[in-house]
Amino acid sequence: MKIFQRCSFVLCALFVVLLAAAAYSATYTVLQNVVDDSNPGSLRWAINMANTIPGPDTIDFNITTGPGPLYTIYPDSQLPPLFDPTGVLIDGFTQPGSGAGANPPSTAVLTVEVNGSRAGLSHGFWILSPMNTIQGLVVDSFEQDGIRIQATLDPGTFANVVYCCFVGTDPSGLADWGNGWNQVMLWAGVDIICTPANPGFAFDNIVDRCLISGNWAEGVSISNCPPGDVYMNAVLDCYIGVDIVGMADLGNNHDGVYIGETAHDNVIDGNVISGNDYSGVGIVGYQPQGFYTNYNIVFNNLIGLASDGVTPMLNLRNGVSIGQYGPGGNYGYACGNIIDSNTIAHNGRNGVMIWEDQSNTFNADSNMITRNSIYDNNLLGIDLADDGVTPNDGGDPDAGPNEEVNFPVITNALYFGPNTTVSGTIDIDTDPIQAAIEVFRVRTDPTGYGEGALYLGVTNADAGGNWTASVPNLIIGDTVTATTTDMNGNTSEFGQNVSVVSSIQEDQARKPMQYALSQNSPNPFSQVTQIGFSVLKTTYVELMIYDVSGRCVKVLATGLHSAGTYTVYWDGTDENNQHVSSGVYFYALATDEFISTRTLILAR
Repeated sequence: MKIFQRCSFVLCALFVVLLAAAAYSATYTVLQNVVDDSNPGSLRWAINMANTIPGPDTIDFNITTGPGPLYTIYPDSQLPPLFDPTGVLIDGFTQPGSGAGANPPSTAVLTVEVNGSRAGLSHGFWILSPMNTIQGLVVDSFEQDGIRIQATLDPGTFANVVYCCFVGTDPSGLADWGNGWNQVMLWAGVDIICTPANPGFAFDNIVDRCLISGNWAEGVSISNCPPGDVYMNAVLDCYIGVDIVGMADLGNNHDGVYIGETAHDNVIDGNVISGNDYSGVGIVGYQPQGFYTNYNIVFNNLIGLASDGVTPMLNLRNGVSIGQYGPGGNYGYACGNIIDSNTIAHNGRNGVMIWEDQSNTFNADSNMITRNSIYDNNLLGIDLADDGVTPNDGGDPDAGPNEEVNFPVITNALYFGPNTTVSGTIDIDTDPIQAAIEVFRVRTDPTGYGEGALYLGVTNADAGGNWTASVPNLIIGDTVTATTTDMNGNTSEFGQNVSVVSSIQEDQARKPMQYALSQNSPNPFSQVTQIGFSVLKTTYVELMIYDVSGRCVKVLATGLHSAGTYTVYWDGTDENNQHVSSGVYFYALATDEFISTRTLILAR
């Protein structure tokens, strides 16, 4: 598996920008926005000049025809595709009054609009070469793609940057004007694509800090048709499906971001992806041709929330949909994708859903769902097979999406202050030692299984499938859940919720007849053991763990206790919540009238 960090894309973009600044050799200025856009000084003329004259070029803007400050260019047909192998910078920020602001796209002011309402069957910008940059433009109302980055043969279409453009909205960023109005095909605001008729390569292209909303069908589409290859593209820090403020729904008509048909190793990072009419992010293969869409990364996005991270703005279907497109496109064939550190909330169906086609038992496996905040989705937080909670089964023999790996069973969640010890078991058909169990604080799902709203930590199981995790940020009365990710990267659904209780529990139903200190159970123990004691009347109590040298390791109970029977738990940690070594320990109960000592064995 290839996993490419975001920094590599950022450095690539920086390299391209620096190279462009140093090497652009000719500048063509757009001076007019008249309907007859083929004249010298028009955008069409400038693109033709940049394509014809060798070397990298710049197209800048200084339009003065009309009142301004907004200038709209209406192409009367398809603008010339960009095919110069040395690239061109098309820079809308050069128009006086334009600027990106401190936090684009929300702070951008764009004053050049390229409006396709008179262009007929055409894309807005059509890129067929490497190292082009389009920035600071509004692109809307085209019948096909707003911006199309299309794969070409060796060396391919690469290192193109679309920066701080509004694609599909009006120039204010507040209204849905869209692209893709001719709905004979599934167009997109920004489309990175290899077509069946023209196989080639599209890679290392970046869509950065753009507003991409109101388009039919997708906001951003990254797709491939073999024998071509589309890979290592990035969508970074964009607003997708919302307005320029990020607080109103201008959803794209299908997925916010779509990755399909063998596109691989692409990164979707740091975006707001909300308000879309299908899913926030869709990752699907194509079963009829056996096309797999693998190893894509969805990282650190807000999915189903407005830009404030609080206000619900649901995607109508799933937050992230793997293997299923829209309401009926059950294509499967998506493996090894990673959904990491996102906030996925308030979506119309599930937070994350994985679908596997029935043609084989391995076409939607090894999809890792890790460290996310998932809550308040309409169905489940994580759903394998889009069929509600998938019960565990003995030995975990399933063969559905993500092998329908069993979720963890939490046996107890004991608050010791400041940490809580969560313990449980896993029953899976791969090596449990190599499995990761992630623990979450719950925002309760009506099913009682998840959802995991706050990631608390990760632990591993022993050879018997037993595990324990000491986690912060919980209080008595909170609820916890957990997921299993096995050694092959298959993540389970959320496990059944368990409430956090005090590590000292009083049983008022049993009235003690005498003072007593019971033998701990289990003994020996490896994770948590329980110790029972009784006091005959209200008295001061001390219950402590000692090592063989007589040093106090842990205070389990202290202070006044009323008459009753109590249960106390020890998780094998000291007063600093650090795990102590295996060995023999003593525990002693002391009251005003009673002292008793017993021996226990910790065997990790």
